Amino acid sequence: MQYYLSLLGFAAIDSLNLLAFAVIAGLWLTAAGSGQPFAPKAARFTGGAFCGIVLLSLVSVWVIGNNQEFVRSLFYNVWAMVVLAVIGLVITVMGMRRPAEAAEENVEAPLAQTVLQKFGILATGVSLGVIQSGTSAPFAAGMVLISFAEEPWWAQLLQIFFFAVIAILPSVALIVTLARVSSSRVATATHKIGRFLTFGRVAGRILTLVVGIALLVVAAVRIVQLTGVLS
Repeated sequence: MQYYLSLLGFAAIDSLNLLAFAVIAGLWLTAAGSGQPFAPKAARFTGGAFCGIVLLSLVSVWVIGNNQEFVRSLFYNVWAMVVLAVIGLVITVMGMRRPAEAAEENVEAPLAQTVLQKFGILATGVSLGVIQSGTSAPFAAGMVLISFAEEPWWAQLLQIFFFAVIAILPSVALIVTLARVSSSRVATATHKIGRFLTFGRVAGRILTLVVGIALLVVAAVRIVQLTGVLS
C-alpha cells in the first residue's frame, strides 16, 4: 500500500503542469472568441501529453530496469550525492523565486508555440508531456520506484498507465469545467482562470521547494553516512 501511495504522490505532484493549464485556457479563449469547438482540440492536446508521458515512462523504466546495479551504486557514491545536492539546491532556489520571475524565463512556452505552429496540437501535447515530465524530479522518482519494484512487466505497464492517468487528471478536469461554461459567462470564467493559474503558480512554487529541500536532505544524509563524518 505504501508503494502505491508513494507512486500516487509523485504522479500528483507531476500533474501540476502550469504550462499545460495555460495552453488549455488559451484554446478555450480562442474557441470562445471564434465560436469554434473547444473540447476536441483540448482533448487532442491532453491526449498527446498522456502519450508523451507514457512514452517517456516506458523508455525510463526500460533504461533504469536494465541498469539497476549502476543506479543503486549512485547512492553509494559520494560525488553522485554531491551532484544530487546541487540539483536539490537549484530546485530550491527556483522554488524561492517569485512566480513572475520564473514565468519570464520559462523556455517551455516559446518551444510549445513553435511546435504548435509547425506540427499541430497533438504533437504539442506530446512534446510538452515529454519535456515537463523529463525535467520533473517527482517523475524521475516515480520511474525509479516502478523500476525497482521487482514486479512482472505487465504490472509495470499498469503502473505506468496509472501514473500517466493521474498526471493528466487536473488537465482533464479543467477541460470538462471550461467546456461547460456558457457563452454568457466568458468574462467571469476568464477571471477565474486567472485566479486559478495564480494559485497554481503558488502551489507549484511550494511543491518545488518541498522537492528541492527533500533532495538536499537525502543527499546530505547520504554524504554524512558515506564519509562517516559522525563516526
